[in-house]
Amino acid sequence: MLDLLTIFALFCLASCLATSLLRKFLLRKGVLDTPNERSSHTIPTPRGGGIALMAVLLTGWVGYGLSAPEVLPGFWQIILGSLALMAVSWLDDVKNLSAKTRLVIQIFAVALGFWGLNRAGLSVQLFPGYLPLWLDHLILGLAWIWLINLYNFMDGIDGISGIQTISITLGLIILAWQLPLPQGFQFLPLIIMASTTGFLIWNWEPASIFLGDVGSVPLGYILGWFFLLLISQGLWAAALILPLYYLCDATFTLIKRLLKKQKIWQAHREHCYQWAVRNGASHKQVVLVILGCNIGLLGIAVWFSQNHPWLSLTFALMLVSLTMIVLLRKQGLKASGKQKP
Repeated sequence: MLDLLTIFALFCLASCLATSLLRKFLLRKGVLDTPNERSSHTIPTPRGGGIALMAVLLTGWVGYGLSAPEVLPGFWQIILGSLALMAVSWLDDVKNLSAKTRLVIQIFAVALGFWGLNRAGLSVQLFPGYLPLWLDHLILGLAWIWLINLYNFMDGIDGISGIQTISITLGLIILAWQLPLPQGFQFLPLIIMASTTGFLIWNWEPASIFLGDVGSVPLGYILGWFFLLLISQGLWAAALILPLYYLCDATFTLIKRLLKKQKIWQAHREHCYQWAVRNGASHKQVVLVILGCNIGLLGIAVWFSQNHPWLSLTFALMLVSLTMIVLLRKQGLKASGKQKP
């Protein structure tokens, strides 16, 4: 426990300092997110803070990989895929690349991840015995790409992706304590959680810097890899429940926009948490509501889903649905809080 706390403190401090230095650089270079009609912030703020978070995270991962006697399946391929996603996402942050270009790199990163898993002798299947392997992998690959993008779509207010990432990685760490999971399930998520906490210090309301695509996209990619590893251990329910708020809010909003024949790749303010902000709630209030939901999901995933997967998923969906309803009806003290979505 002392070793884990020491690792957490070191990486949290490193991420906090790296974010501070990066923020000064971005301000000097004028790399700012300027508010528009779709924004949830009101003043120009540096974007691209994910560079600091991911630099600390991947440095810690490489150090762990070089010193550990054995790494998780696909570990090195995931690092390469993360670097590729960081590169294209940074270009998108500063130059606004086309959706097609981003998608091509995402497909490459996911294919690289699957190749790494298969090369390590781990064949992940969500529906073993029901679907042929190629179709199972196609479904998982599409789900992985969706997770990468929804993690980016959902990063729309101060602190939200930081809280989501910390909640998920804490769940992974507790699962590793409880079950005979490989050692990497403790240390690698711990490094993610610590690096994210250090960044969150600067991203909490009012945010001094934003994560940007360069942070949210590779984070979604890395967490997707952990979910595949959970599925390979028979923990498919936990893999669905831990990120369930993001999954439900993003998917609900996507379907709603499709039915309205809107361009789903364009920025918008129609997620449930964004409606809460538009109705007058502060970013901090909304994120704390989501944190409460995530704590409940973590408890269900860790202590209930292993023996009762379908029932636990039902309870988790009920909790997320209630949270989304609360956010859609969230009222602030301002006059704008009387608006209805």
